[in-house]
Amino acid sequence: MPPTTLPRRVAVDTGALLALASSRDQYHKRARSTLLQLQAAGTRFVGHALVLGELHGHLIRRVEPTDARRLVVGLLHDKAFEWRDVGPELIGRACASWIERFVDQHFSLTDALTFELMRSERITHAFAFDQDFVTAGFSLLA
Repeated sequence: MPPTTLPRRVAVDTGALLALASSRDQYHKRARSTLLQLQAAGTRFVGHALVLGELHGHLIRRVEPTDARRLVVGLLHDKAFEWRDVGPELIGRACASWIERFVDQHFSLTDALTFELMRSERITHAFAFDQDFVTAGFSLLA
């Protein structure tokens, strides 16, 4: 996808961040290529605290804790990323709109929160590999 057609803002999923963090990940090359295209287009990444928590939880099982901390703190301070707080109101909307409404799906709370942020902030694309985003009506960029 040429940089001129890329959105200005995309949601970021834990899976894409994990793929970037590990050259052994099956999606690493695709994630790296997508990231470079998005960066070249000046795209901003929107995520939330649970994505960072989920990422850290996976990383501390794969790499040294200091490396996991360094990666998460680096993302937290990276100007290309916009991190949203997660409070009871957002959790309630995510549960009602995604988890309770789509009872036949296995949406995680982290994904449901991302879907709700995407809906409320009018973000149509996700930097993700998770097909649940497509099921929820969003487009993948990875």
